[in-house]
Amino acid sequence: MKTAYEVRIGERTFKVSLRSAEDGVRASVDGGDEVPVSLATVRGPLRSLVIGERRVELLGARTSDGVALNIDGVLYEGEVLDELRARLASLAGGGAAAHGRRELKAPMPGLVVRVGCAVGDHVEAGQSLVVLQAMKMENELSLAQSGTVAVMNVTAGQTVEQGQALVVIE
Repeated sequence: MKTAYEVRIGERTFKVSLRSAEDGVRASVDGGDEVPVSLATVRGPLRSLVIGERRVELLGARTSDGVALNIDGVLYEGEVLDELRARLASLAGGGAAAHGRRELKAPMPGLVVRVGCAVGDHVEAGQSLVVLQAMKMENELSLAQSGTVAVMNVTAGQTVEQGQALVVIE
């Protein structure tokens, strides 16, 4: 059985197909070659993702806007839509992720170690905005879009909960 999704991360959109095979699940992106994929729980919210020969550890969480994935300390926020929802969103003028305000939310509970921006600052896509310590690791959090910091909700030394809005950019 094959299932198709549209994955939006920042201003980029990917067509992802997943297919169940005898040897597990296989995936292709934008019509490319199929590769084996697997996802396993390491402990708590920590997951191990294997794509072909590459293995990464990630923290993932559902958010009110879609999903948040923390991979190697970089936060990626996006939407995952099945084929029908992707078509409906296209007819309606696209998803909310492509326009307007974007919130950087805490992917897990933790302690804000450092803040790398202030209200009014112009920030680039991928720029470290907040460093969050969680599970004895420091995670640099960023957004996949550039913009101007409109709201800063945290300071260094503050404890935050999963899903809490840290920074808002426009």
